[in-house]
Amino acid sequence: MKKTNIILLTAILSLAGCNFLDKNPDMRATIDTQEKVRLLLVSAYTDADASAICEFSSDNIIDNNSPDATGHVNSLNPLDKMYDEIFAWEPVVSSDQQNSPKSIWDGCYSAIAACNQALQAIEKLEAEGKNLDAEKGEALLSRAYHHFLLTTVFCQAYKTEEASKNDLGLVYMTEPETKVAPHYERESLTETYKHIEEDLEEGLKLVADNYYTVPRYHFNTKAAHAFASRFYLYKREWQKVIDHADYVLGTSKESAAAVMHDARHTLQDLTDVNSEFLAWVDGNSPANLLLYTTYSTAPYSLFGGYNRYGLNRDPRSYTISGPGPAWSRFPGVSVWSANSGEYSSFAAHWFYLFEYIDKVQGYGYVHGVTRAFTTNENLLARAEAKAQLNDLNGAIADLNVWCESYDVGSNKMTRTASGDILNLSKIKTFYADGKSKEIVPRLHNTDIDPKWTLTDDQLRVIYCCLQLRRIETIHDGLRWMDTKRYGIEITHKQGILPEKRMLWNDDRWAIQLPQEVIIAGLQDNPRVNVGDHVGSEASMAPVNITPIELEMSVKGQTIALVPIDDEDENN
Repeated sequence: MKKTNIILLTAILSLAGCNFLDKNPDMRATIDTQEKVRLLLVSAYTDADASAICEFSSDNIIDNNSPDATGHVNSLNPLDKMYDEIFAWEPVVSSDQQNSPKSIWDGCYSAIAACNQALQAIEKLEAEGKNLDAEKGEALLSRAYHHFLLTTVFCQAYKTEEASKNDLGLVYMTEPETKVAPHYERESLTETYKHIEEDLEEGLKLVADNYYTVPRYHFNTKAAHAFASRFYLYKREWQKVIDHADYVLGTSKESAAAVMHDARHTLQDLTDVNSEFLAWVDGNSPANLLLYTTYSTAPYSLFGGYNRYGLNRDPRSYTISGPGPAWSRFPGVSVWSANSGEYSSFAAHWFYLFEYIDKVQGYGYVHGVTRAFTTNENLLARAEAKAQLNDLNGAIADLNVWCESYDVGSNKMTRTASGDILNLSKIKTFYADGKSKEIVPRLHNTDIDPKWTLTDDQLRVIYCCLQLRRIETIHDGLRWMDTKRYGIEITHKQGILPEKRMLWNDDRWAIQLPQEVIIAGLQDNPRVNVGDHVGSEASMAPVNITPIELEMSVKGQTIALVPIDDEDENN
């Protein structure tokens, strides 16, 4: 019967002159104009949020169900069972939804596929004599960025060119996928970094700002240089970090100060709470260099009712509510965070937007706004690079600019005799041996690379850089990479289970690939050297979200988190 039907279908198609086969069966658009390339590049940015999995893996988050200083144990629920697995540094097997390894993997490779499709179309259009340098630059930069983003989650930190040949990298995609169920082999991390660098350097030569309506929603020139600065920070090519940051920030104190996040404006001029939060993700702010929206339920994981895990106890006490080299309590906390209940705090720049698909039932999508690159973080990258090159005065000058930008509110920072907030003496005093490991952690720089040596003065300034970076990037996920690249040991206490430790050379720094990817045949990350890892026994948690019931306390006000109208969600 089947054979007869096939023969009959073939005959019908022949009689019809095969007109049906002259059309794209899946209604694909042909990318054959410059405008279509530009429209395609709108899809060249992931809609998945990679910050949550890194944040929950880091030392910025604690389990509020673990015993507190009095021995009290809570029974709070997480938003999703997945967060139990992430916090325990276990493979995520319970979810493939938002913020899961699969969502990150799929989102990044989907963006990469759009880049490759655009580059293929650009090649054909350029053969016709058309100039698409700017579009090609954006596509190359986005392709490099999304591979780089994947390495920060699923790979070890870069060590040296030789040592990283022994670490697994990715499958670096440079062509549109045309085969069904192809087989891929992961290359080394050294090879992946070389491919990223090639795309990055070529993209830097071509990128331009002249065709964007809102440049900060695309790879513009400053965002491209900020990306290069971070890439070389992780690769430890310090002078390149400084060179690219100089393009973004300028070389004077005044030029850098002019593009920092305006904390005074946030504190003094914005009286509406939603406006205060949204100021952090303002597309017109000079502090924001690249923004893109994601589907992310992660902010809910810190709210009352779902906040088993949160920014609380030591992580809060040593960051946004804690001491520093010129303050007893960080002054910027007044514009930085909100209290989302007794057991956790909420960083303002992790505020979300809600898109209703059914207002009656209250269903919809939670959108996050990823601040991929900011001037504030870029300034701290430059300060660290200067310290690594033993330009301590230059590093401290940058750290002073950062401090000035958050020196607001009643708890002012103390000044030196010269009027600066920081100097080497104050830094060495605060980051002296014997302080808490939260302030003075052990760095494994020479274990990672025997040639990576530091003087005592350099070490103290780098401690300062790392603490300020930790504050600046709360909830952005970058703390995970900072601890990974320095080999800073992390401990997690989950419930009443024995404490877990992440050692400097632990396999689990590379988060396990999505289970579906492993089942499909791609090599998984090794799990041999796992320190004193203990399996999680945490319980399943509800995932039902009702946004209108959530409240937060901001500057003494209790407010409901107000969703946006669906027509506004793209902005």
